[in-house]
Amino acid sequence: MKITRTILLASAFGFFLASCNKIDAPYYTVKGGGGDTTKITRKVLLEDYTGHKCPNCPEAAITAHTLEETYNGKVIVMAVHAGYFADSSATGDFTANYKTSAGDEWNSYFPIISYPSGLVNRKAFQGSVIIGNDLWAEAVDSIVNLPADAIIQITNTYNTSTRQLNMTVDSKFLNELLGKYNLTICILEDSIISPQKNSNPNIGPTPIIYDYVFMHMLRGSLNGTWGDELTSLIDTSLIYSKTYSTILNPIWIPKNCSVLAFISNTETKEIIQAEEKPIIQ
Repeated sequence: MKITRTILLASAFGFFLASCNKIDAPYYTVKGGGGDTTKITRKVLLEDYTGHKCPNCPEAAITAHTLEETYNGKVIVMAVHAGYFADSSATGDFTANYKTSAGDEWNSYFPIISYPSGLVNRKAFQGSVIIGNDLWAEAVDSIVNLPADAIIQITNTYNTSTRQLNMTVDSKFLNELLGKYNLTICILEDSIISPQKNSNPNIGPTPIIYDYVFMHMLRGSLNGTWGDELTSLIDTSLIYSKTYSTILNPIWIPKNCSVLAFISNTETKEIIQAEEKPIIQ
């Protein structure tokens, strides 16, 4: 599925810029199938709430990775380091701080008190939005093959000299849903090597894996904890286009980073669509 569009990037200034425009439908076409929206798939966001001091969390990370592989691009994983297991220490093996303000706020809002725990599209499964990793597969399977309600396209432009990242995020609703919807933009990073507590000898050394490889780590939200309002009245004939600009933190490795965008209901927080795009292709 390829999407063509005619949009001009807004000029970036300062550390962060966001703008939004509505673009009439003729500028947005789905190639292949004559614009058949049934070919557009729903992508599910699995949030893995974790921490480097959590001995059971490496097993949950394997579960998340398995789901990502099984569904071949239809499941996006975001590892959120939050809670007491994610606390850093002044000395010793766990001095790194992988917490973020957005992750802390999400962790408190839902609220999550045991780890590992997960959210699957922030949708209740078996009566709870907070889902143990033993139920992640069932929760994902219950929604992943439902028709998509929206589509997201991310276009990244990165300047290696200045470390400036410009993003254009185009969103189109496929169904006339009720309620208001927000767009949240996050940066994720892979391949971060750091100590991790571990209780399962089948996964790695116990009690600590010193060269553990963290994947899908949330580095932060670019537009606040809950994102920007996308629309309060859905029009399926329009494309909602937003542009953002930021300077990457000097400790982040651009080739390992990606932009995550997701659309959520402002009131219920349920996510209806997500998309991820590497900063550098």
